[in-house]
Amino acid sequence: MLVVITSQDEQADEHYSDFANTARLVRSPFARPYPYPMESASVAQPDGAPETLTDQELREQRVRELACSYQLLVCNPSPAYAAILNSNLRKHADDTIPMLLGICATAAEALALLPPAAEDVLLITTSHLRDGSCVPLIEMLLSQTTPPHLLVVQVVDAPALPLASLLARPEVNLIWEENIGRGILESALEQMALGKRFVDPACRQAIEAAVAAAGALTQRELEVLALVAAGLTNRQIAERLVVAEVTARDHVQRILRKLAVSDRTAAAVIGLRLGLLS
Repeated sequence: MLVVITSQDEQADEHYSDFANTARLVRSPFARPYPYPMESASVAQPDGAPETLTDQELREQRVRELACSYQLLVCNPSPAYAAILNSNLRKHADDTIPMLLGICATAAEALALLPPAAEDVLLITTSHLRDGSCVPLIEMLLSQTTPPHLLVVQVVDAPALPLASLLARPEVNLIWEENIGRGILESALEQMALGKRFVDPACRQAIEAAVAAAGALTQRELEVLALVAAGLTNRQIAERLVVAEVTARDHVQRILRKLAVSDRTAAAVIGLRLGLLS
């Protein structure tokens, strides 16, 4: 089975420590404080001396056990995370870690590294990659005769609305980025190993809230969105609707704000995926 991991967060050195297979992960200047108290356990060593492991380390160990039957292909725009993952995988060069096939930063690179037969692929991706949203990549993979297994890491600061189409797909599992250091990755992998879907409640809440906001578009805003998707400028929209150009501009700005996007193209794409365009 092949595991593809893609990540966006520049602070991934802390958030992705579970999957980085570290005993003690060096934190970057951007790392946030550890979110909860750490418990410990003793593990007997060959010489009889106990070694104390934190619950974080125990989770990392469990994640390695769940992933050791996979091969890893890491696609991560953060050079810091890639370097940390590489370093810590070398520290654990034994049978308790998954095999690392490579590290890349874009969906295009991930596709180039995928084997021809992808029915056993597990793709773990954040909601945005260096070359754009992960959604087109996932939709492309799901169109295959034998689609891969999928685990999306929802980036906190990225728009949730584009993931609405994935929430409806039973093949796609979702976890909230900030919950990774709290054992959510372990929980997701355990459920997936049982053939069950895993959706982090935090992901569902964020996506459903974004969909509700998009549903708040007025009838006029839906008309404007359709014209935006058709490629019309603000002036052309104003002429079509017989309104002032500043009014058309205001409609477009409200649409972008409600859809949580920064440009017209992204608004059109989301509108299409959510069925807002007739």
